Amino acid sequence: MKTSIISILFLFNTTIVLSQQKVPDWFQKNMEQSIGIWITNNTNYKSKNEPFDQYGMDWEWGIGKQSIKGTLYGLINGKKQGVFWEFRQYWDFENNHGIVVQYGSDGTIGIGPMTQKNDIETKLIQEFIPPTGEKNTHGHLSTLNDSELTTTSYDIDTNGNWKKRRSYTWHLVASDEQKLGTFSISLAVKNIKASKDFYESIGFKIVDGNLDQNWVILKNGTSKIGLFQGMFTKNTMTFNPKSVREIHKKATEYKIPVLSVNGMDEKEGIASFMITDPDGNPILFDQH
Repeated sequence: MKTSIISILFLFNTTIVLSQQKVPDWFQKNMEQSIGIWITNNTNYKSKNEPFDQYGMDWEWGIGKQSIKGTLYGLINGKKQGVFWEFRQYWDFENNHGIVVQYGSDGTIGIGPMTQKNDIETKLIQEFIPPTGEKNTHGHLSTLNDSELTTTSYDIDTNGNWKKRRSYTWHLVASDEQKLGTFSISLAVKNIKASKDFYESIGFKIVDGNLDQNWVILKNGTSKIGLFQGMFTKNTMTFNPKSVREIHKKATEYKIPVLSVNGMDEKEGIASFMITDPDGNPILFDQH
């Protein structure tokens, strides 16, 4: 028991010391600019064995915004075709450089240091270890400038020579603030208890709400519905974005009529607004 307590205290104190160290500004900026959804064209490399029209990358913050994590996937006609790589990027305080780790769908692991070349360009060298155990080394030169990212990959031989493989230009299509967040459907019901009992009978469970106030939220896996009695005139699509104000700003820029607004005069915190699509379907953007 005493040993366990000492171990916990050691880990706790180590965490405090590490949290007091500062990630370099260039690396922090690189992580911040990476957050979002990136898309690139794959026309130059498309083939029978590689049928993807595009590739996509999604990047988001890790715990405490001390790292970022991402995925890479293929797209055919705009539809995601599965994840090929998972990434984690963080600062290695002991060796004073960035680290990028990636995990392949076939069990391959790649890891290596990321360093700065100039204000917008970085260099990454990774050693890849596939399940067969045959190690190989690859390099990446990346230029990140606002919403455009250019990446060029290289094979690196045992003598340290770089041989170019591919180059892609990625475009940021949705920043972290522009992501719509969790999607659910809000149903305008006549009898909330009857509706609750019905959806519970097919596997949904209540996760939020108040029956006495005539609203409940139910969930089954990743599926989510809201039941509202006397609050909506129509069934409503609902999104829970991280920054509803950014979505509202975009809507007003495109001159989309806004039906209702709540809390938008505050700079942060709970807020919502509602619009309708061209067919009159209501859409609610609700930041909790």
